[in-house]
Amino acid sequence: MASTDLKALMGSHQRMLDICHDPDLDADAKLFALCTVAIIHDTITNAATRASIKRGRWLLEICDMTGRDGHWVRRIIRHDIPRYAPAEPTGLCTAPMIRREGLCGKTAIIRGIERDPFTGEGTPYGYCSRHRNHDDDWRIQQQFKQWNENGRPEPAPNAGGVLRRYFDLDWGRLYHWAAPDMTPAEGVKAPTLTKPRFVVLQGGKDVRTD
Repeated sequence: MASTDLKALMGSHQRMLDICHDPDLDADAKLFALCTVAIIHDTITNAATRASIKRGRWLLEICDMTGRDGHWVRRIIRHDIPRYAPAEPTGLCTAPMIRREGLCGKTAIIRGIERDPFTGEGTPYGYCSRHRNHDDDWRIQQQFKQWNENGRPEPAPNAGGVLRRYFDLDWGRLYHWAAPDMTPAEGVKAPTLTKPRFVVLQGGKDVRTD
């Protein structure tokens, strides 16, 4: 075994371990990532495999390896698009209490996410029948209206971009293929990791979705 093959093998093994232990990846994303590692490793170490994988068709290889279709692949890539995701409402009343510390905590009859009109930061809210009032309704509506008028600014992304930690791919192209209606949030930088000699793969247009 050539020294370059050994280095690639060791690097791929470590990459697989990192993926398996990454709490930010769900089971489907881990399967997708592990298959990608296997394909990239084969393109480095196996000339026959490298010749058999046509440019832009590596996602088809993942479909064949997993028995899944293009919808599955699209969903994984779409879910990994960098974005700001505010916390979801809990369904409980968030009104502060006067005679004791903390929030009300009763079942809310109205809930949602209010937006800071200048930063776009989202804060979940909920009001029970006792604490719901017209003043808060008006305030939330006006904040949302001003947020829209300000161009719907968003804070720095706090979700997605996890797969970028592991692969030097054309993510802009992949994101657009998986979700042409979404624009990846700016300000995301993939962490620098020790990695084997990976090749850059592109793909998407030839993946079956039936």
